[in-house]
Amino acid sequence: MKKKFVTAGVVLSMVLTSGCLNQKTGEPDTGGSRPTVADIGTQPVTLKFMVAYGGFTDEEFQSYFVEQVNKKYPHITVQKVSGKLEELITAGDVPDILMAGLPGIPALQELKIIEDLNPYVKKFGTDLSKYDTVAMDSIQRFGDKGELVAIPFRMNLPALFYNKDIFDKFGIAYPKDGMTWDETYQLSRQLTRNDGNTQYLGMSTGGADRMAMGLTLPYVDKKTNEARLETDGWQRVLNQFYAIHSVPGYVKDGKMAGVYGMFLKEKVIGLSAYWGADVIGDIDKLEKSGQSFNWDMVTLPTFEKGKGFAWQAETHNLLISATSKHKDQAFQVLSYIAGDEVQKFFNKSGRMTILKKTEENKKEYGSELTFLKGKNVSAFFAIQPGLHEHTKFDQKGRGFINEAANEMLLKGVDVNTALRNAQEKLNKYIKEQTVK
Repeated sequence: MKKKFVTAGVVLSMVLTSGCLNQKTGEPDTGGSRPTVADIGTQPVTLKFMVAYGGFTDEEFQSYFVEQVNKKYPHITVQKVSGKLEELITAGDVPDILMAGLPGIPALQELKIIEDLNPYVKKFGTDLSKYDTVAMDSIQRFGDKGELVAIPFRMNLPALFYNKDIFDKFGIAYPKDGMTWDETYQLSRQLTRNDGNTQYLGMSTGGADRMAMGLTLPYVDKKTNEARLETDGWQRVLNQFYAIHSVPGYVKDGKMAGVYGMFLKEKVIGLSAYWGADVIGDIDKLEKSGQSFNWDMVTLPTFEKGKGFAWQAETHNLLISATSKHKDQAFQVLSYIAGDEVQKFFNKSGRMTILKKTEENKKEYGSELTFLKGKNVSAFFAIQPGLHEHTKFDQKGRGFINEAANEMLLKGVDVNTALRNAQEKLNKYIKEQTVK
């Protein structure tokens, strides 16, 4: 039976048709009874927050939640907790709010602790149409029965960053928007050289698994729960990865170099395909410490077959646990952090908004960061993120794909054998998880 996916627009339509439309705001009319802070109560409440999947530093938590929530809802305290979620569930102490990237949501669904947010969207009159369409479509794919499992609060878009100083040093023309992986590889070859006892490398690809995101290749068949790694698409990815990294200079003493950190710290990599939020955040820190360098960005390379699509949609999302005793307050926090006021503030400070990428939002992106003036930030918005069918086995699949890439590069294994090994490992893992 073909699965039907509900888009953000459909959910919004369902919300709107559940009541009359407010003629002034265009939002659902709750009969004048839309809850306010006073209705819900202003007594002190502590909401426990946990990072279930994804990176989120204490500094980011302070910036995104503690500072923002305190301004809007001084009676609500958001407290970050850590530990193993399964143990907290067993102890009956499930955090009120969970944060997870898209790949981590299937595992949370398996635990059956996620609250459907549709009733709260209706209750509070939340306008889902203001959010990035790709982000919301990605989240809606997890709702087999139309449920809304999360609200996104930040987005990550990739680009190809480059060190102008290295290009200038070797007299090579800068990269351009719209390049394919093969064109980038040809450019990378020219940059990979040893000069003055310094080994320069052409590029950091971000890993074979990320290179594949533009093709939205599945790791697992969702209908059969069988690995899907022995395909032409995966061959194309691994062969391209091998071509880039097999140029002399990348492999030394049986290990592969060319990681993202070498682009920013040692500054010996000419090109780096990476997530924008990470790079802009790290460059901001370098600027503040007086370690700036001459850089810019262009659009992320794409495969010819997948031209026009970047890495898959990447959002950090907020979920409410079904056992929370403060669901209304938790949703107030979610909708505020994901709302216009906070999102526009973060967008101006270089953190990508989850709101639709309107011309205004594009123009305002990073406007408060002086080091972004004159940079090609439009590269973030020129390529559409891809949509991926996430499964609870994808993370293992990504690991096995990267192992296959390393087998080719470090052990001389051919692409067919490498993918067959990865396929067998993933199927074995799936079987072990299924029989538990």
